[in-house]
Amino acid sequence: MKIQIVMHLVGQLLLLLATIMLVPFGYGLLWEEPYYSFITVSVLTALTGGALYYWGRPGTNYSLRDGFLIVSATWLLSSLASALPFYFSGILPSFIDALFESVSGITATGASVIADLDSVPKSFVLWRGLTHWLGGMGIIVLVLAFLKNLGADAAHLFNAEASVPRPGVVLPRIQSMAVKLWRIYLLFTAVCCILLYGAGMSWFDAINMTFSTIATGGFTPNAAGTFAYADNYWIRYILVVFMILAGGNFTVYYSVFQRGIKEIWYDFEYRMYLLILGIGIMLITFALSVQGSESFLQSFNDATFMLISMQTGSGFAVADYDVWPMMAQMVLFLSTFFGGCSGSTTGGIKIIRIIILVKSSIIYLRKAIHPDMVQAVRINGKPMPVKWIQLAQHFFFLYMMIFAISSIIIAGTGLNVGESLQCVAGILGNVGLAFGTLGPTDSFAILHPVAKLTCVVDMLLGRLELFTLLVLLHPDFWQGYFVKQRKRSYRVVMR
Repeated sequence: MKIQIVMHLVGQLLLLLATIMLVPFGYGLLWEEPYYSFITVSVLTALTGGALYYWGRPGTNYSLRDGFLIVSATWLLSSLASALPFYFSGILPSFIDALFESVSGITATGASVIADLDSVPKSFVLWRGLTHWLGGMGIIVLVLAFLKNLGADAAHLFNAEASVPRPGVVLPRIQSMAVKLWRIYLLFTAVCCILLYGAGMSWFDAINMTFSTIATGGFTPNAAGTFAYADNYWIRYILVVFMILAGGNFTVYYSVFQRGIKEIWYDFEYRMYLLILGIGIMLITFALSVQGSESFLQSFNDATFMLISMQTGSGFAVADYDVWPMMAQMVLFLSTFFGGCSGSTTGGIKIIRIIILVKSSIIYLRKAIHPDMVQAVRINGKPMPVKWIQLAQHFFFLYMMIFAISSIIIAGTGLNVGESLQCVAGILGNVGLAFGTLGPTDSFAILHPVAKLTCVVDMLLGRLELFTLLVLLHPDFWQGYFVKQRKRSYRVVMR
């Protein structure tokens, strides 16, 4: 059966996840009391992974359909396994809450249902940070980096996890590229952690804040969050720099290491990314300055941090933006839709898709005036295939449709219209921050269980670029997966 190939690879991932669960257990063993829920879940995950590995069969030929199933199964099972330590330990006695917390962590959303984080053992705080860090770069990229002999078709796994159109990128050695991306990811992690420690954080806080920053997650190691460092401008701007870096394309950084810093400026998407950030910062600074409650410098600092945090999906806060002018709040709200560059750890629509949609719309208007005109959408001097333009259009439609449906469902649970829209925008864009009762000083614990489950689905959809999960709902997708393949026999006829 074709499903056995999927089982084999997913089993390997679960075995890797089971091993990683020993990290927070080891921390508890050394620095506080050991929490055996990690051991229990690690064993259960290992047994599940071992069973899938044993009953599956290795393969080197993967279709894009296989990629969709492997990626979806990996993320769903990882989310479930990551929730069990919270549930078994009693930290989150509601399984829905435990699942919400784990999915929020592994999708790097950063929305939390824990009202008092200071009462939570540090082993679980570390586990939250680890889920951020693992999910930030992408679980499948991790698998590609560490597992060997997956074959040339492993590119389908990469494309299934991040179906973002990227002009001029060819990845013939996908595993080699995955290793290089993780090296850059590790480098950013190490540098950010050392700088935060040097700026005044404890090692524990620095490690966990680094996990969240590089993954553009939003989980913080204490209840005060980034508000505790609001007056430390060294920490502020270390976080700002690395949030911007995490929101950029990691393949561009690889080019920078090869050919120099100019590669960032040569990349049109990265330039637009920085331009959009700059425009947003100026608009918010203007709105805060007009209000007159803060100095211009303070307004600029707060605007810079909050806009970058919201657009990159980092979800940190150093100011209560609920009291900001409506113009500033509207800019923050719209920034949750933009996201960062393709190949980044951010969520949202992504800058590359916005560029494609804008350019294709302009060309459409020109063709309305000159019907015989032939003009292609070009990015970095390369024409975009029509299928990529259509992919961006379909993605935008589905994104807005899911946004609308989810908002209606959450509003049906009792949340007012404005907060429902803001909640879904933050969740679907993997930002983790909203407004009002779900603002920077509150948790998502107040949501109805139905609303929490809706958020769980939206977080996964946002992180996996919609298509990866949605294609599983089509009946044709499963055709042939559970049919036992017969070996072909040949008869030799002697004449």
